[in-house]
Amino acid sequence: MDDADFDRLFDDYESHEATPNFDMLDVEIDWVRGNPAFGSDHIAINNVTETEVEEVLLEIPPAVVEAKRHKDVPDRTCFWGATSAGRWLFVVCEDWREGDKRFLRPITAFEPEEGESYWRRQ
Repeated sequence: MDDADFDRLFDDYESHEATPNFDMLDVEIDWVRGNPAFGSDHIAINNVTETEVEEVLLEIPPAVVEAKRHKDVPDRTCFWGATSAGRWLFVVCEDWREGDKRFLRPITAFEPEEGESYWRRQ
């Protein structure tokens, strides 16, 4: 990497408007890979990247991320939030604690056609 590359990276970093979601500082993302029915590979089928899921869970781009427990599965949490590009995603994760550490294992993520009304119905 030369100085020009570094300057471009630094400029990109400074122009990034997202800030850490301080409620999620103790969270570790536990990605499952290699399973098309669950986790990273399933999310990719929905045209969502791991980076986008992490932005929704760990950063606050334009708005605060909303979260609520899954209505049928108590160890899962549903999230509604935006990526740094402004794409609104619905994310479902297994959610548990080990000591002081909170773990989220993304199960699925997608951009619902109905947008926020989909989130409100869940």
